[in-house]
Amino acid sequence: MSQQPNPTRILVVDPEPSWVSVLRDASPASEPLEFYECADAASAEKILNERKVDAVAISSDLDEDSATSVVAEIERRYSGVPLVVVASRLDDEGIAAACHLGTAGILVRPVTLAGLHGVLRAPMADAGFTGSCTGVPTAQLLTLHCATGADGILHLRTSGNAHHEERLGSIYLEAGQPVHATAGDLVGSEAVHAMLGWVDAEATWIPGQPRPARTIVGRWEGLLARSATERPHDDAEAIERMVAVAYPEVIEKLSRLAQTTDVLGAFLLRHAEVVAGRCSPEVDEQLAARALCRLAHVFFDVEAQPTEDAGREIQAIVGTMRLVLDRIGPASAGFQVGVFVRQAAPVCKSLRRLLRQIDSAFSRAVKARGRREGLAGEPMAVEHQRVA
Repeated sequence: MSQQPNPTRILVVDPEPSWVSVLRDASPASEPLEFYECADAASAEKILNERKVDAVAISSDLDEDSATSVVAEIERRYSGVPLVVVASRLDDEGIAAACHLGTAGILVRPVTLAGLHGVLRAPMADAGFTGSCTGVPTAQLLTLHCATGADGILHLRTSGNAHHEERLGSIYLEAGQPVHATAGDLVGSEAVHAMLGWVDAEATWIPGQPRPARTIVGRWEGLLARSATERPHDDAEAIERMVAVAYPEVIEKLSRLAQTTDVLGAFLLRHAEVVAGRCSPEVDEQLAARALCRLAHVFFDVEAQPTEDAGREIQAIVGTMRLVLDRIGPASAGFQVGVFVRQAAPVCKSLRRLLRQIDSAFSRAVKARGRREGLAGEPMAVEHQRVA
């Protein structure tokens, strides 16, 4: 008869530990968990006097002095015991507090068994990584965790100075893709772009499953492509001037395409993010936009392969609908047009020609403006809008 493995002993310091009973019941015999529950620092110290522990889970609702006291007592007694913060909700201040405690991971209620095991198994050298961005662009730190398919939060902090107060920001990753970000009043892609420009930020990587509201639908390569840290400033300005010139012409063509018979929706994407579009009432606009974003992800994955010609178009058929995604303009501008059409409709035969007309409109507008003004003028920000 095989010997049962020793349980992982976890001290839980949480005034509301209802999640513990769920995990205790779900814990398999192959990986048993043993929980010691308490609600405050004094009770935690009593447990530590009587028992040994392998990990600590502490509630973010605990006041700062109590949390610090528990952590100090753990560090005095043990070396290398992982600390997991359990939170009802997360914001930049809460994440900063967790970083201050030296957490190895963050989990959001309801805590899952897989999430807890995932944090506890994370190598200690990886968990709670902290370092300065001095000389290292924030984009490179983000790329590091995106490329490894990591789950967790990249938290950034810059000290206050004569020009600005202390700044806090967080980028949430699921399977290596940014899904949410906050930086002050900024949310989503705007927050990411702001943080990519921070200089000498202190960075902390916290593994975990924060499960935030999704405010970013684009691919991480697209977010970085729009950062000045990824390409020379002059090149970025030239691209934005080109976009400002071609954008109105492209939007007009896209509006006409959306009104074509059997076209159920037409959208303009940039770096796999929808920036404009409309669809017929029979199609859910949010679902349509999300489907095109995911198709754009597949397109970029294929395009990244070492082939001579990956093409500039990708199609998918779902039931009675055909989804077509086609790149327009130069690749550096990052634009694509996504279209929903009825499968086998007459317009399918002429769709490629219609999409090429939009691409030609992009090129003509740029050339015409270049002849008149040499591409002079201020860059125009492209914001999400509906096609009239």
